Amino acid sequence: MEDVNRTVKALIFWEGFPSCGLLVKKVLDVYADNVIFIATKSAVPFRALETILDHDVIWLDKPDDIWAKRFNFSDRNLVIHTGWNHKGWIKYDKFVKKRNSAKIVVVSDNNYTGTLRQYLGALYFRLNFSQLFDAAFVPGKSGVKLLEFFGMPTDKIVTGNYGAHETLYHVTGDFVHRKNEFLYVGQLNHRKSTDILIEGFKQYRNNGGRWNLRILGSGPLESLCSGEGIVNDGFTQPHNVSAYMNSAKVLVLVSRHDNWGTVVCEAAACGMNLLLSKHVGAREDILEETVNGLTLGDLSADDVCNSFFHFEQMSDDRMEFGSKRSIEIAAGYRSENYFSAFQKFIKQFGLKERKLD
Repeated sequence: MEDVNRTVKALIFWEGFPSCGLLVKKVLDVYADNVIFIATKSAVPFRALETILDHDVIWLDKPDDIWAKRFNFSDRNLVIHTGWNHKGWIKYDKFVKKRNSAKIVVVSDNNYTGTLRQYLGALYFRLNFSQLFDAAFVPGKSGVKLLEFFGMPTDKIVTGNYGAHETLYHVTGDFVHRKNEFLYVGQLNHRKSTDILIEGFKQYRNNGGRWNLRILGSGPLESLCSGEGIVNDGFTQPHNVSAYMNSAKVLVLVSRHDNWGTVVCEAAACGMNLLLSKHVGAREDILEETVNGLTLGDLSADDVCNSFFHFEQMSDDRMEFGSKRSIEIAAGYRSENYFSAFQKFIKQFGLKERKLD
């Protein structure tokens, strides 16, 4: 019979390794040789990521390459990996599960939307993965709801796989010194509602609005991002993004769809107030309505304009109170929380925590 009191030998895979991937650092620091960390690179890599991580990363050209390398990692008894759409990872899961009863944790950042696609996805998940995945790792409330909908038992769903690493995203000065500025960070495209954001801002300025809009991003709708009060500084590395977040008052993310939106947590950690659409997953976890920001009523230029005026007309004290609340909430999404989630998996699966000899 398989010994359930085995020393943990974990493998963590992060697809498109982003700056929030630094949350894994404490796990790697503490468990050292017990953990193998594998990733694919993001489309626009964070240049200092490996230096800050200070651990070896095994890079795959594409996720499915894991299958060709399976014998290099055949001793793993805890596997935590992104998604269930890569056949190579599903084959690897089955390989290590059969070989040494490995426990498989699937990472998902999708939100519950109740669409027909998700109803079909729930059926597919139950038929194909209900016996394969032993737990799920999600960012927050909406992710929990989706995995419950897919059939994963609530006690096997753990939150904390996204957030803002404290070495990058933190407050660096007093709120009183911030500019009267809205900040957008991300891709400039239809999904992120760049068209609605710019139209709403121009309407706000045409009606006497005085604040500026700073944009840190690039994309197919970049040509829209010009006009009075609009500054586009293009794609910006995370440590510079943090500096901009510490000099502006309100983060704007009015996406038509966003799985979670780590930028929301990063901005909150830097003490920003928030203007979010209802389609941003992190809204349910990071935003307290009228306390540290607002949810856009309708995804329209008129509502964007009206929301901008709402923030402009807020008192400095009220704005600073929202900043402090953002900081408090974001404190629940740091590396310590990712580390705690990892320990939950170890305990749940009956693995030992001691380092390997």
